Amino acid sequence: MFWVDETIDEVIERKDKKYLVTDYKTPSGVIHVGALRGVVIHDVIFRGIKEKKEEVEYWYGFDDLDSMDGISKDLEKDFGQYMGVPLCNIPSPKPGHNNFARFFADSFIKVFQSMGVKAKIVWASELYRSGVYNKAIETVLNNSETIRRIYKEVSGGEKPKDWYPIQVICPKCGKLGTTKVFGWDGKEVEFKCEENMVEWAKGCGYVGKSSPYDGNGKMPYKVETAAKWFTFGTSVELAGKDHYTKGGTFYIAREIAKEVFNISAAYGYGYEWFLVGGKKMSSSKGIGSSAEEIAAILPPEMLRFLMVRTRAKRAIDFDPEGDTIPLLYDEYDRCINEFLNNPQADLARAFYYTETNLEKELPTYFLRFSKVAYMLQMPRVDIFQYAESEKGLPLTQVEIQEIEKRVEVAKNWLDKFAPESFKFIVCEELPEVAKSLSEVQKEFLAKTAELIEKKEVWQGEELHREIHDVKNEAGINPRDAFSAIYLTFLGKDSGPQAGWLLASLDKGFVTNRLKEVSK
Repeated sequence: MFWVDETIDEVIERKDKKYLVTDYKTPSGVIHVGALRGVVIHDVIFRGIKEKKEEVEYWYGFDDLDSMDGISKDLEKDFGQYMGVPLCNIPSPKPGHNNFARFFADSFIKVFQSMGVKAKIVWASELYRSGVYNKAIETVLNNSETIRRIYKEVSGGEKPKDWYPIQVICPKCGKLGTTKVFGWDGKEVEFKCEENMVEWAKGCGYVGKSSPYDGNGKMPYKVETAAKWFTFGTSVELAGKDHYTKGGTFYIAREIAKEVFNISAAYGYGYEWFLVGGKKMSSSKGIGSSAEEIAAILPPEMLRFLMVRTRAKRAIDFDPEGDTIPLLYDEYDRCINEFLNNPQADLARAFYYTETNLEKELPTYFLRFSKVAYMLQMPRVDIFQYAESEKGLPLTQVEIQEIEKRVEVAKNWLDKFAPESFKFIVCEELPEVAKSLSEVQKEFLAKTAELIEKKEVWQGEELHREIHDVKNEAGINPRDAFSAIYLTFLGKDSGPQAGWLLASLDKGFVTNRLKEVSK
């Protein structure tokens, strides 16, 4: 059974009257492509519940009331002064956005909406200011001792007796991350804006009282998670695996949900990291590729497929500079073929959760992405003519459109990311490295020249088959045979399919080069 369907079956066991799927992100800087994993995982769960004819909603929330506690180097000079201030109260780095948080969230929303995600967008600042969390805030403050005990029992972290599960915005300096609440009288909290409470921000020293309600205060993440479940009736909320480790956020939140709010915790588990070249990404430190950058080279359906195809509990290591993108397309082609022929198979279900419009006409033929990338670098190659020849029938309009999209993606990939093994330039002169070929390789190339001279015009696939026959007659192993061709024309020992390459070049140029090297 496909991993999404397994998850849906477990969720449906809750038997909720209405299901609410939620996911949240702190927009503290450039939001990286890895954050899309949570967006898409929750979206496919939402879609699977809907498929079961259950009432369901999907909310994607931005925790824009969080304090700025880290900043990328390029913004440090202009925004370092705002460390500790809620993100929603910091100006936007560029005009056209309400604040710092919205500046980074807006482009991320645009990316995931292009991928067919139709979540309801919610903002923590608006929720707090509306008073929707007031009951939860009162409850956690009245149960501070219980929450301190839960922290100790679940994570081993001991909170002091004067610790309360909330921070308030200092009315003097506007900071949230530097305030410590040490008293609660049922209406107001007592607090101090601590000068040295955290390393990343400096408080102003103000001491006073404040109402914790209507956006004046914010619960810490672990407490807030349970408060969200209580306030909104959350059914499903997954998170990165660090939040689901023993003693982590969701273990504490589950106990708070049970003991303080008297509710069942949301269904969830930790999903694995999304890595770029083996590295976990961080928004505030600017490590990795942004969702916007990757969306510029991968069409929305392929970006979505990248998230869907891999089981949530397995890591994705995306390396745009390697062969990830060509292999991704190959797997996508297999999935759509399976969907057209056996729609309940696992590969078919991967395509089902990828495609957001199953009513549209689907292609039945695909030209491999790697072939497109190679042919773009060959002179005198008509990609559409080749595709029609390979298919054996005229291309449909949707197949032409799919090839056009692949051409565009392949151009960008070759320009920005493709490894050298995928790139090649035909050498105008005989490469020096080709002069040291073995006698067996030279004999094979001489026979290949004779083959090409037999016919005025060759099609790439046909010529490739004939070269295989020459190879067999010459008694040379495949690696030595084809590396001889690549070394002769490209100066490297690998390249595109040899038949396509030679058929794309001027016949006289090819035969003269083959004769030159074989001598």
